[in-house]
Amino acid sequence: MIDQATGMKLGERYSVENVERAHQFPGFFLDGKYYLGPELLTAVGWLEGTKFIYDSLDAQGEPVFPDRVAGTIEGLKLVLIDGTALKLSRIEASSILASATNEPEQDSPPAEQSRPAPTKGPLRGKVVVITGASSGIGRAAAHAFACKGARLVLAARDEEALFDVLDECTDCGTDAVAITTDMTRSDQVQALAVQAAAFGQGRIDIWVNNAGVGAVGNFEDTPLEAHEQVIQTDLVGYLRGAHVALPYFKAQRSGTLINTLSLGSWIAQPYAAAYSASKFGLRGLTDALRGELTEFPEIHVCDIYPAVMDTPGFRDGGNYTGHALTPPGPIYDAELVAKAMVACAISPRAHTTVGAAARVAHLASFLVPGLPLLSGWLTRWGLNRSPSAAISSGNLFEPPSSRRSVDGGWRNRKDNKPLLVSAAVLGIIAGLVITRTQRRRR
Repeated sequence: MIDQATGMKLGERYSVENVERAHQFPGFFLDGKYYLGPELLTAVGWLEGTKFIYDSLDAQGEPVFPDRVAGTIEGLKLVLIDGTALKLSRIEASSILASATNEPEQDSPPAEQSRPAPTKGPLRGKVVVITGASSGIGRAAAHAFACKGARLVLAARDEEALFDVLDECTDCGTDAVAITTDMTRSDQVQALAVQAAAFGQGRIDIWVNNAGVGAVGNFEDTPLEAHEQVIQTDLVGYLRGAHVALPYFKAQRSGTLINTLSLGSWIAQPYAAAYSASKFGLRGLTDALRGELTEFPEIHVCDIYPAVMDTPGFRDGGNYTGHALTPPGPIYDAELVAKAMVACAISPRAHTTVGAAARVAHLASFLVPGLPLLSGWLTRWGLNRSPSAAISSGNLFEPPSSRRSVDGGWRNRKDNKPLLVSAAVLGIIAGLVITRTQRRRR
């Protein structure tokens, strides 16, 4: 039966034909729904009559189409809101459909029958190890690499959440294995590398150091063991990962080490001293490794510097302030970091900044040496106005009991105090004023 308005027949799939714009819509239409291609991890689409609703974010974290209306479909023609006309073409059923028949059965969920196999490309079949894969950026990275056809080794402390991520990744059609690993344990990290290499038949192509924890509070009010746990995870854990991965890279004379750093790698974070020590230390670690690897041109060390991301980190981390913690805005989608990691895996680059706020912070770190003082004042001001909360070690010493996910739900809340951006902007202004004043005195 053909829909007289859209021109599409029930039970048949249709893709965007025009190659000039087809990269925006690599999925296909089926029975009034739009099923994702592997390149679009955060998109969702469907038809409301002839209206095509498409919800996704661009690389800057902004909606692709206002109000989620991409355009209209009539007579197998998609007309976008900017007037661009794209043809729709019927495509034949293939092996990516779960059913062996030419027509999908109406009683079965179409999404399960029409799930695409991993795309072909430079990452297909590559063995990728991702630490901290149970939630946040690590979970988003697992999805991103899975839908690019990589073979995944997923590592985290939370076994239950880890196997949930495993199911999500294998649903993309790729191979994956989950290995419960505590990055503060050298024996477990070594075992992770051995099992990853066995999974990869002797190879490890990409190692993503991402596992991280945090503790917020006055330095002396935060227990010493909490500081130590942060450094053991966020700094020494990365060192352990590099230490076990590099021998495999050198033996095969290729490989990519990807490290998740932070805008806190440039600007010290008052009330998170151990976190700052870890992130600043990682810059030294990665620069030192690059210096040692100059004779291996196909081995790369890539740093990712995200701004504040919408992850469960602020909710799950150690809190010794006595106040509720809310991440300062602007807050970005963790999927942006995952995409940056995939981009580095395909075309390695030493430094990648994700989010405009991180770029502002980087610039401010050069212009204003006293920026941490301003940041400390703003953080103290914000904490003193925050509601009271119980002191907790959070996920420092064991996985949290709360729901594990990519996002933390922070972007759904109003954020009227973008502290980091305010600090950076005010700092830049102050720095420029000071510089100008000094020049006048000369």
